[in-house]
Amino acid sequence: MSTPSIQPNDLCPCHSGRKYKKCCRCAHAGDPTPSPEALMRSRYSAYALGMVEHILRTTDPTGPHFEADTAHWRTEVRAFCAAASFDGLELLQVEARGDQGIVDFRANISSPDGAAVMAERSLFRRVDGHWLYHSGQRLDPVLPAPTSE
Repeated sequence: MSTPSIQPNDLCPCHSGRKYKKCCRCAHAGDPTPSPEALMRSRYSAYALGMVEHILRTTDPTGPHFEADTAHWRTEVRAFCAAASFDGLELLQVEARGDQGIVDFRANISSPDGAAVMAERSLFRRVDGHWLYHSGQRLDPVLPAPTSE
């Protein structure tokens, strides 16, 4: 699958219903996100758009997904973005208290191997004014996406 391109007036790939220029564009340009929800949406749309640097930049270095070998990590993320299609994002619950936040979400992702639904509770931390993705816990197993008959 090829990495899609986006124009400022296109709908944002995070499925917020807003235009990209009013949604995730500023975060992708490097501006701090105002909330864990905004960071979650910007990371989802970064995966959809193949914006690998945003994923790496917004991952907490103290979290389990951070990789010191950024060249290898960058290659892995780029390959995942290229192989997958990000078909839907639903935020189930959002909570922020102080410098920590939690976002429960469900994402529809498809690849040449098929479609799947992933649900996760993501933990975010605010460090020096920037929200970062720390870690996630699966809410349920990865399930095949429902098919319409």
